[in-house]
Amino acid sequence: MIAFRVKLNGQELCLAGADDLSVLNAIINAVGRIGSKTKKARDGGPDLYLSVGGLTGRKSGTDYHLRWVEFEDLVIGDKIEVELVETSVADKPTAKRRADRTGRRPKK
Repeated sequence: MIAFRVKLNGQELCLAGADDLSVLNAIINAVGRIGSKTKKARDGGPDLYLSVGGLTGRKSGTDYHLRWVEFEDLVIGDKIEVELVETSVADKPTAKRRADRTGRRPKK
């Protein structure tokens, strides 16, 4: 399977992957007052955080949104490494919730 080895400042956070995934993501977020010309943002600096997740894509049965890292706080200067690896084992997700199939885009 394809997996992400995710490190923050040299420390491994997770090896994210599963045999039944159709989506795997590592997202770095900066939300709020990011630039000097930002007008519509609350006071203070931006919220900076990392999340690592995925979505199963099973042929039958229930699909799930999976999380390995959820809202890991970041600060300016943090170094995030995401290595794309091929592996037969990965860490179990720390959170799982049922996917809502009604929100999926129609097939073309």
